[in-house]
Amino acid sequence: MNINESINKAIPHLLKWQYQDGHFEGELSSNTFPTCAYALIQLELGLPIDDRLIEWFDKSQKASGLWGLDSSEGEDKEATLLAKLALTEIERITNNEKIKTIIQKIPDLKLNKWLIKLFYARCNRISWKELNAPRFLSIMMRLGEKLLPILPKSFISKLKPPEQYAPPVRLFYTQTFQNLFIAEKHTLVPVFIITELHGKKRPKVIKELLKWLIDNRCKDGSWFRVGLITALSVMALIDTQKAGYGNDDIEEAINEGNKWLQNLRSSDGGCREAINLNVWDTALSSLALNLVDANKYKSQIDHAINWLIDNQNDDGGWAFSGIPGGNLLSDADDTALALLACQRSGISRYHTTIINSVKWLKEHQSTDGGWGTYRPGLGDVSCVSITSHVISALLELGGSDKEIENAVIWLRENITEQGYWKDLWLSRNTYGTALAIEALIKTGYGECEEVEKGIKWLENCQNHDGGWGEDINGQRIASTIEQSAWSTYALLLNDPNSIYAKKGIKYLLSNQNIDGSFDASCVGIYWEVIGGYSDPIYPYIFALMALSLLKK
Repeated sequence: MNINESINKAIPHLLKWQYQDGHFEGELSSNTFPTCAYALIQLELGLPIDDRLIEWFDKSQKASGLWGLDSSEGEDKEATLLAKLALTEIERITNNEKIKTIIQKIPDLKLNKWLIKLFYARCNRISWKELNAPRFLSIMMRLGEKLLPILPKSFISKLKPPEQYAPPVRLFYTQTFQNLFIAEKHTLVPVFIITELHGKKRPKVIKELLKWLIDNRCKDGSWFRVGLITALSVMALIDTQKAGYGNDDIEEAINEGNKWLQNLRSSDGGCREAINLNVWDTALSSLALNLVDANKYKSQIDHAINWLIDNQNDDGGWAFSGIPGGNLLSDADDTALALLACQRSGISRYHTTIINSVKWLKEHQSTDGGWGTYRPGLGDVSCVSITSHVISALLELGGSDKEIENAVIWLRENITEQGYWKDLWLSRNTYGTALAIEALIKTGYGECEEVEKGIKWLENCQNHDGGWGEDINGQRIASTIEQSAWSTYALLLNDPNSIYAKKGIKYLLSNQNIDGSFDASCVGIYWEVIGGYSDPIYPYIFALMALSLLKK
């Protein structure tokens, strides 16, 4: 199969994921944590567990008896402990023989991490005391909190709380909590409510935590549109009801939250972690079609761009999920890619969509020159891939020389000694490195030392089959379409005649199915407790971008 033929056969498969309203959205794969949490909530609410859920647990169990965090080949003890708890609770009520067989395959594992202990304590499997830090450690933690303002940031970044003990509720009232990443805040508040209700039971504290939780609920009934966070929040509200703090608003929040969780079910029977990533999918799909043939696919691109414009937040940015009526925070990555897609579709730089998104991006640049996900200084750290995407978006528009210059300096300073850039999202090292190389080449730094190191690192990491692959921890694995495509794209930008890039193209062509489809693979994300996910749109987006550089 030649390059043009490969592109033409792949395009129809990408277009299958475009909806009538213009947006693109792939079905994300299921994950163990949200699936287990979902099962426990259904049991607690007296709702039935269907056979599809049991099938998911059965098919997802590895030969070792363990489960992974996600759809990859990896295994995870914490995910297995949570799966064991969920299955044990289901079997206790249903007396299902198939579940008994699944449980028998699970090896003995020791509880360690506090989040898993929390679930076990709620099911009366362990004492709540096992979540609390010993008195001497609690005193040391309090002392550490007082010293934080005078400790150097480099030292603070290396500090990690003990993983076996739940964070103390008092953390909610500290500046440390205010500085946490937004997903961490949303995770901890329901945990604080649950532990307070089963601990000191202070009414004032419970009411203040409840107010935060209710005030930060999305309009669609979820919390942060994330499965595990929403499940924890529903659990907290259930415990609140049981403790006598219930009212009609809390009952409504429980019902709406659980209804949202039920919509997280994937076709494989499990639950995915996020409802969708449709802004990202739409922006990237539009960009890929634009690179292949902007004229031929103009109607599909315009339809996608109109959807993006309709789903832009009032502040000028875009959230990762553009469900109408949602009140999800804008983030820099979706904003940069949506802006770039709008620009390449031909929208005037004087259009309010462009003006407002540029303003949002400039206001959210960190003092170090990079861009984090949400708000500079509030738990966010600058991210290589996001910074690279913003550079590309601002560069094409023009008029942001100072911002781009500062971002380039940050990128160049943040290459590792080994020659790669470590990213927060996706399969971190190949993804971050490929995008950093792209941004530096586009800004005229293609000859710099950092690009040279990054290119060498990618070349050295190429697998024998011509592709690239790494797991969520950066360990080399079998090649995937997604990682091979973005690595090949970067190498082609640097040198269209690169032998390594040619091997990458050959890998993509030889691993395309006869019908033109590509198989999606699991990619990693930031929060390790979630794991990764696969999106059927990704292999087409990234493969088409790489192949388009050589099309005739």
